[in-house]
Amino acid sequence: MLIKVTYPPSNLTRCLTTALLLTLAACSHMSNTKPSPDKAARTQLSIGYSLLYQEADGIPKLKWLLMFKDKPEEMGQLTHDLVKFYQQLAGTMQSLAKNNPAMRIDATTMSAIESEERKALGDDLAKDLAPVVGKTGIAFEREALLMFYNALNEQRHLAGVMLRLETDPALKKFLETTKAHLEENYDRIGALLNRRYFTH
Repeated sequence: MLIKVTYPPSNLTRCLTTALLLTLAACSHMSNTKPSPDKAARTQLSIGYSLLYQEADGIPKLKWLLMFKDKPEEMGQLTHDLVKFYQQLAGTMQSLAKNNPAMRIDATTMSAIESEERKALGDDLAKDLAPVVGKTGIAFEREALLMFYNALNEQRHLAGVMLRLETDPALKKFLETTKAHLEENYDRIGALLNRRYFTH
């Protein structure tokens, strides 16, 4: 007759079992918390909207620098139109963000060091455009227009990338309209720069 003897589990066995259970639990938790493709896209869109809003809200502040500088009539009209466009864009984005939870304009858009770099660039630009002590004449006009030109170039591509990710119909329409306006203003500035400030 065989007698089955059951031994209590050793400390080593208990430790291995506990470790295995904890590992399985952690893997299960990680698989459950991994963002879905839709959520990941929405996170990226929030960064994009926040970048676009920051620039739309910040660029109109330059009008206080631009308005005191002598400039040709065509450039004056163009920069006035651009400041107005950005003011309207910032207002539209504020309204959309308030009424549509799919749009966030307050996401963290860059690391602290990138933020400091942008601030330093902005400070240098403000000095160049400042009344009295800043650049004047052709040098001022070219730098101011290139500032708008480069910003519009970045923003029109940003809007294009966001359009490929956006699924909300209202926000997709907003991006399509905004991209068209960015392209139009980019072309206007490019034409003026080519005509008056670049040598061929």
